[in-house]
Amino acid sequence: MNGLMTPWLIESDYEADDSSGQINVRMGAMVRELGLDHFAFLVLRPPLNSHFDVTDTFRTSYPDAWINRYMALRYFEVDPVVTLARKNIRPFYWGQGRFLRKFKKPQRRVFDEARAYKINYGLSISVRGADGELSIFNVVSSDRRHLHDVTRCAHSRIFAAAFDTHDRVIHEMEANGFNPETDVELSIRERECLAWTLEGKTAGEIATILNLSVSTVNHHASSASHKLGTLNKHHAAVKALRTGLVQ
Repeated sequence: MNGLMTPWLIESDYEADDSSGQINVRMGAMVRELGLDHFAFLVLRPPLNSHFDVTDTFRTSYPDAWINRYMALRYFEVDPVVTLARKNIRPFYWGQGRFLRKFKKPQRRVFDEARAYKINYGLSISVRGADGELSIFNVVSSDRRHLHDVTRCAHSRIFAAAFDTHDRVIHEMEANGFNPETDVELSIRERECLAWTLEGKTAGEIATILNLSVSTVNHHASSASHKLGTLNKHHAAVKALRTGLVQ
């Protein structure tokens, strides 16, 4: 990508003792300071001999409604940005318009829907590690020109954020050794709430089906999400299905 080179010396937005749990706070502050809209990070391939679920590595400041939809529909499997990140060593800009011409309709649909959340343009940095791991770090803006201006002026800081986030998330996931198939037990109600969430039911509809209050349904869904280490109930439902915790 013209105009952007990985610097030898970069200043980090993190403190030495920060954990990956502080990523959203630190990166959210960084993008606001730079006048950008969002950041997003996801591990695409874990290190060799590591067995953590890459969907647990999603860190972002995107609106909850878009996170829910993106994870529930597994858009990371068809997202054009993810597709390119798997192939490109160099960082790249992406956005609406000409960028999408070479992609198929299911891939373009991700961008069509993201536009409603003002996720229009971004810079992606692929990070590759010594053990074969691969992640993607994005900074996002609704204004293409502003994105280009900021990323050229602050490229050292953005590269530091990408590499630091990668290192911290990978380290935490490996240290936790989280295995939902053996480490998590969901209550009957938690399983029921996640199962109906997979069917596309709202909290109100689930409350009617199970003869519970909406607040109780939300409590069970939140509890299950916490146990599974997920972003929200939709992410929890997908993960519980994939790991056999719900049928």
